[in-house]
Amino acid sequence: MRIPAWKSAGMPWEAAVPSRPPSSPVALIPVDRSHRAVLGNLGQLYRHDLSEAYGHLPNDDGTFNDRPLDRFLAGVDPQRRAWLITAAGRTAGFVMTTPAEDGGMSIAGFFVVRALRRTGVGRAAAGQIISLFPGRWSIAFQRYNSGVEAFWSQVATQVVGDSWGIHDGPTPETRPPDTFLTFTTSVPASV
Repeated sequence: MRIPAWKSAGMPWEAAVPSRPPSSPVALIPVDRSHRAVLGNLGQLYRHDLSEAYGHLPNDDGTFNDRPLDRFLAGVDPQRRAWLITAAGRTAGFVMTTPAEDGGMSIAGFFVVRALRRTGVGRAAAGQIISLFPGRWSIAFQRYNSGVEAFWSQVATQVVGDSWGIHDGPTPETRPPDTFLTFTTSVPASV
């Protein structure tokens, strides 16, 4: 029996583990108004990921609310900043920062597309953003999300060794309680 040429070449879905797209180099691109559509599209994926934790459903048109993303576009609120994450020149996610209540910096949103998770893209992007703003950092997440807690704990350890802390914050009425990972950098970090 002869095997068709298309089958002998092997299909990506037939592989035991599909290959991942290239993941380096990782770069941050400051977001401006021209990136509104890209940030909005990635924001839909981000909100979809969070819907599992928050119990949010999409609107009747199938989209999730993304109005908070508008605050991160350059010029709208200079205290809030956003960067697109690229890997090998391709859009890979975003990171958003805002001043923390204690005067340091905070990660307000962090997203890496699923195809590039666990490839080092997130750690590289986190290290780059932390290097841009040496000083005190406060990163909030939901503790029951073990993947996120493990990720930020690993980033903090790579940035400041074991000189970081973790504590639970107040429980808001409208979403799961946040856990805060805090640390201080004195020089640009490398992750």
